[in-house]
Amino acid sequence: MIFKKIKDYHDAIIKMALGCVVTLDITGKILEFHSYLDKISKEASDSFIGENWFSIFVPVKNERISQNYFQNQILKNTKTVQPPKIVTSYKNELFVEWNFLTFEESDNPSNSILGVGIDVTRHIELEQQLQHADRLATVGQLAAGIAHELNGPINNILGYAQLSSKQQDLPEQVYQDLDNIIRFSLHAREVVKKVMLFSRQVPPGHEIIDLNNVIKESLYFTEPLCTKNNVEIRCDLSENLPGIIGDFSQLRQVVVNLMVNAAQSMSETGGQITIKTMADSQNCVGMVIQDTGTGMSSETLKQCFMPFFTTKDVDQGTGLGLSVVHGIIKSHNGKITAHSRMGKGSRFNVIFPKKSEKKE
Repeated sequence: MIFKKIKDYHDAIIKMALGCVVTLDITGKILEFHSYLDKISKEASDSFIGENWFSIFVPVKNERISQNYFQNQILKNTKTVQPPKIVTSYKNELFVEWNFLTFEESDNPSNSILGVGIDVTRHIELEQQLQHADRLATVGQLAAGIAHELNGPINNILGYAQLSSKQQDLPEQVYQDLDNIIRFSLHAREVVKKVMLFSRQVPPGHEIIDLNNVIKESLYFTEPLCTKNNVEIRCDLSENLPGIIGDFSQLRQVVVNLMVNAAQSMSETGGQITIKTMADSQNCVGMVIQDTGTGMSSETLKQCFMPFFTTKDVDQGTGLGLSVVHGIIKSHNGKITAHSRMGKGSRFNVIFPKKSEKKE
């Protein structure tokens, strides 16, 4: 009766810790498996019996390293006060941190291994987010420095080219070359501007903005590209839309970038872009830009706002467009979410806070 109480006590501890208990032989074969994790059901636990622990929890590419670590650290350190830990994944969804301890069974002279696994998935996710945030901070600092270094030479090249193009009686080929220099210099300056926006070196303005007007002006920049790619634009703009506080040029860049991405996704097949604006009772102004393009895979969708991430060819994109969009919207206290499926198009939802009466 006492043993039963102790067993219940131990089971309750493991269950509250979101863990699992496994018994292995010295080769890693699973003798017993008890799980209190939602992602490992009782049916799955029962199916583990007789299987190799490594084949279930350790990716193939890491199996040799894990087995060497298991043999050299776990089996040879039976007297350690704090056993070494191993972190594995199950179906690349659940991360488990294991504590193993070898023990001698009274009725079996061979060594057996007891393992207790604790769910550390959330800890791993937070650690990855922290590493990503630190990487972004470093990229932002480097980007700001490089942008400032490039800005001066680009402006000088642009200025000299524009002055030279005003000279009389130059050969026609020279004028064409100067036009190319001016065009590419303007493009380079725009890239530098994007980098500086991404690194937060250009603070947003603070004026009352009508989002409908931002969209209407953006159409002047995007309609030629849409026409070229046989893309139809449909606008469903809410009347009497409340104003928001922000920077007109930056918000225009948000709309232009989203529409250009949408048009490029339909460059071969044509399609339709739908732009909607709306307001709700929660003091929010919303915008939706949806296309019927090729869509994004789940992996691409997860990374679409990351700086320098792009699926385009080298000469077609810098990977800064959506990251700049995300940065601008965040600096306006807004929020953007992306929804997409392969072959079903993409939809970007943007929400801004309304201007307050106090600010007005």
